[in-house]
Amino acid sequence: MIPIPDSHIELVSRPLGCTITTITPGGYPQTTAMWFLYEDGAIKFSLIEHRRKLRNLRANPACNFFLMNPTNMGNVIEVRGNAIIEPDPDKAFVGRVRAQYGADGPPSDGPGDDRWVVTIDPVRINTIPRS
Repeated sequence: MIPIPDSHIELVSRPLGCTITTITPGGYPQTTAMWFLYEDGAIKFSLIEHRRKLRNLRANPACNFFLMNPTNMGNVIEVRGNAIIEPDPDKAFVGRVRAQYGADGPPSDGPGDDRWVVTIDPVRINTIPRS
């Protein structure tokens, strides 16, 4: 796994909104604002079973993470990679994500709404300023 450069660990460790882009079955990009967690040296986020983004990633694991420092547009990280999808049966991971952003308790998922942890396995990392 390609590591996040030391120069951008502080940025990805902050509770900021990012964008995640996946590829639809028709070949078009689909971008969504997301909460994420930098954990164990990787960018991770949570998806619920019935979301389009999860279906996109199961069909094509290619994805893109983009984060810009809201107070400095010259401090950016883009992580291109492939999604590794794992179950979050007790919703412990999504609980950690929510806690980072100050949200109390579990998500308001419906009964039977399974959660998944998506970890991006980077193939390329672009940063500004260059690291």
